[in-house]
Amino acid sequence: MFGRWITGLIVVGLAVGVWVLWPRDDNVATTTTVAAPTTSTSNPTTTSDAITTSSGTVGDPKIIETVEEAEEILRELWFGWFEGIYNQDEDRIKEVVASQSQLDAAIAAFGVASFTSEPTPEGIVLSGIEILRSDAECLAVESTLDVSSFRGEGSTTSSVEVLRISDGRWKFAASWSHATDLWEQDCEAQLEPLS
Repeated sequence: MFGRWITGLIVVGLAVGVWVLWPRDDNVATTTTVAAPTTSTSNPTTTSDAITTSSGTVGDPKIIETVEEAEEILRELWFGWFEGIYNQDEDRIKEVVASQSQLDAAIAAFGVASFTSEPTPEGIVLSGIEILRSDAECLAVESTLDVSSFRGEGSTTSSVEVLRISDGRWKFAASWSHATDLWEQDCEAQLEPLS
């Protein structure tokens, strides 16, 4: 008698277990919540709804959260900058600059800037990267750039690069020497079309 009782409980337990695990009707709406990934950067003001570029191209106008993303964007822009100057190609420069002052600075370097070899993306070494501002309007990044591999010994500079969206992608808008400079104004200024 006791054995039948235990067997009955086991059967009932299995039935309840199968019922609980059984797939539900497809017509019933379900909600799935996915938490946004969290990353730590040196920028405490980055918004919590930031979108990363992990599934897009480097220049996509998305909010940048990580130093690695900022480095990738800077490397692409710096390569375009140096390649344009090396080849004296104004159109190539226009692909990476968002302001007339940046375009004028690059053109002024045509035939003047010295190179020991043709620029390569691998020859662009970035370090000390810190995101100073990152939102839908502006990306400001402080970093040290070393291009000694194609410009010669001592071609290392530290700067703050202000990037803005132009033609649907991040581009250089301004450059400053220090994080304490007035780069914030370049984040708010209206971009004028390049001539």
